[in-house]
Amino acid sequence: MAQGHIVVTGASGLVGRAAMEHFARAGYKVTAVSRRAPFDSYGARHVSVDLADEAVCRAAFASLGDVTQIVFAALHEMPDLVAGWTSQAHIERNAAMLRNTIEAIAPSAPGLRNVTVLQGPKAYGAHVKPLKIAAREDRDEDRSIPHFYWAQEDYIRDRAHGQDWGWTILRPCFVMGMAVGGAMNLIGAIGFYAALLRQRGKPLHFPGSRGAISQPTDTDLMARAIAWAGEAEAARDQVFNIANGDLFALADMWPAIADALGMDIGEDRPFPFEEQVPRCSGEWDLVRRRHDLISPGAASFLGQSAQFADWIFARASGGLRGSISTVKLQNAGFTEAMYSEDMFRKWIARYQQAKLIPPRG
Repeated sequence: MAQGHIVVTGASGLVGRAAMEHFARAGYKVTAVSRRAPFDSYGARHVSVDLADEAVCRAAFASLGDVTQIVFAALHEMPDLVAGWTSQAHIERNAAMLRNTIEAIAPSAPGLRNVTVLQGPKAYGAHVKPLKIAAREDRDEDRSIPHFYWAQEDYIRDRAHGQDWGWTILRPCFVMGMAVGGAMNLIGAIGFYAALLRQRGKPLHFPGSRGAISQPTDTDLMARAIAWAGEAEAARDQVFNIANGDLFALADMWPAIADALGMDIGEDRPFPFEEQVPRCSGEWDLVRRRHDLISPGAASFLGQSAQFADWIFARASGGLRGSISTVKLQNAGFTEAMYSEDMFRKWIARYQQAKLIPPRG
């Protein structure tokens, strides 16, 4: 077994699941923390914990004295996903979740080396205004826009001062990976939508407007960066943007997505996910039975990802809305990159293999 005990919070989400899988497959001792059990723990020990409850955290984490890295990928979203991003309740709850986790583990874990925390392009105001081209860490942050990032970052900077352990903040852009019931899972939403169209004998219509450029970050790539951050001195007490390395328009990527799903390309037809998902739950149940899927019902499978898909496809017009620079991360020593078409094909195949969506048509 690899030397180290990794605690991954948010293990049922996109980044947390990828980190849990990466470390577990690499032979580390892994404690996976999430309220919902991941659909696969890959050999990690799962603990169901409400991180917003300080007493519960202290009891659940009391025996974790050998922890060497904490990967804080937990995230609480408000019922109204987009409006919640600037709410005070959102800020306070997510700040408490990080604080409760660290205070329950760090004081009794003398071997702790690193705490990795996730942010994103909202640090540059991307959720309320156009993002700068090549937004940079330590220069382009906009703290005038309320967000929980700042409460978490200020806490971890202050808490780590004088400690043997350091912190690393990673800022991915448009995260892509695999999860069940996540809040911002576009590939899951596309897989759901495609399965309905196949059930109806229809091609894969494009449900948005054309034009906008996206900059994605693959969660497997992130998991490897998290592992690097846990060991690299250059990552200590630093903030890094992270992305695949290329840009694409969703409409231009649609032929590759359709091919990976084994479908023909259709027309441009709007599909309001949040409105239609409840109405299509019966059809989804037929798909699940027909293909013997392990996926739960529509609401549980997508979670708030229907809201997120509407937000993404509504923003699919308007050209380049900005981008993040990854030069700092490359200069620090993490230089991995990948083509985003390969990312889409990989994740669609993995969803199919895991029986989360139907096999290739």
